[in-house]
Amino acid sequence: MSSAQGKRGLNVYIDPHRCVGNAACTWAAPEIYVLDEETRVAVLENEEDATVEQLFAGARACPTKAIIISQFGRRVYPTILPPMFGDSPKPGSGDDEGTEGTS
Repeated sequence: MSSAQGKRGLNVYIDPHRCVGNAACTWAAPEIYVLDEETRVAVLENEEDATVEQLFAGARACPTKAIIISQFGRRVYPTILPPMFGDSPKPGSGDDEGTEGTS
């Protein structure tokens, strides 16, 4: 399978609010992920040259799960995003709100 065929429909998004500039992705996939010098946020520099393995290696290395990979509109990695500092639950998200006294 060629690299282009394996990446068909693959989309990589780096959430600038989750990225803390740890640079773990740049160690896992050098020259694919780099840190922006001004913002200290990871950016995807050579997506065309990247293999699927390199894209996922950088995403798996990220401690805050700021690198989100989807294919054909469905999230592939990470499957569940853990809450970050300051994130508040969305109304109706199934939290314990309004469940007092119900059994």
